[in-house]
Amino acid sequence: MNRFSEILNRNCQPLAPIPTEQPAQLKELPEIRAVLFDVYGTLLVSGSGDVGTAMEMTKGDALEAAWEASGVQCKVPAEEMIARFYEVIQDDHKIATKRGTSYPEVVIEEIWEKVFDAPMRLGQVELPCDFDMKLFAWEFETRVNPVWPMPGFQEVLQWLHEQEYTLGIISNAQYFTPKIVETFLDSPLEEKGFRPENCFFSYEHRVAKPGTDLYQAAAQSLSDQGIEACHILYVGNDMLNDIQPASQIGMKTALFAGDRRSLRLRKDDARMLPIQPDVTLLRLSDILACLPR
Repeated sequence: MNRFSEILNRNCQPLAPIPTEQPAQLKELPEIRAVLFDVYGTLLVSGSGDVGTAMEMTKGDALEAAWEASGVQCKVPAEEMIARFYEVIQDDHKIATKRGTSYPEVVIEEIWEKVFDAPMRLGQVELPCDFDMKLFAWEFETRVNPVWPMPGFQEVLQWLHEQEYTLGIISNAQYFTPKIVETFLDSPLEEKGFRPENCFFSYEHRVAKPGTDLYQAAAQSLSDQGIEACHILYVGNDMLNDIQPASQIGMKTALFAGDRRSLRLRKDDARMLPIQPDVTLLRLSDILACLPR
């Protein structure tokens, strides 16, 4: 077992979705050839509902536990380091926004490097010789945002793969996001039909949802493979981050409304356009009733 999987197994326990009051709305969507997924709150039950979201609610004890697990010696109070963590993210966003990025994304290990920089120069932080900033970021993330596969996760993805649908991912994510999915699949993504050219993670492009950049890139990649946007179904749990941008690009959309933690209807969000999903799923397996066989 590698260190990544060991941390995941140690810090993440089974999580069941909390039912919502949203009604299912299912119908067949003919001519769908590709299915793209969001990750947090859709493929995975997320303790916070999305990657990084719970960080706003993080207490110092989560950081202290990550320090202990990683062998970090820190004289700065954990709450002070957490405050600095948010400041660095905000600064990074401001710089990217000034450069013209509407919805910037950070690379989380780079953020932690900046957080540690000044305290290390002052001798307030000591790192072990085998310290890995990525693994430390993962130790912290698993404590503030535990995850677990949605019911039907493996079965639905296996069915789609066997039916030869083109599969992909568009997700606000960090380096550990595809690793989580692969760990729970017990297989590399590509072996389950998720080819690299069809997977778009925000940290790799340094842009995030609800911007349309990742959706446009995915649509172009699939168009190069002979699949137009109208033949793509995008599945996500957030009306603003998932359904709206996918619809704007011309994809068909499925709102996953299977977990109260992560369902985001955004009814009072001024950024929302009068857009509705093509179908609403309460279970991942509901997708099987909507796709041609």
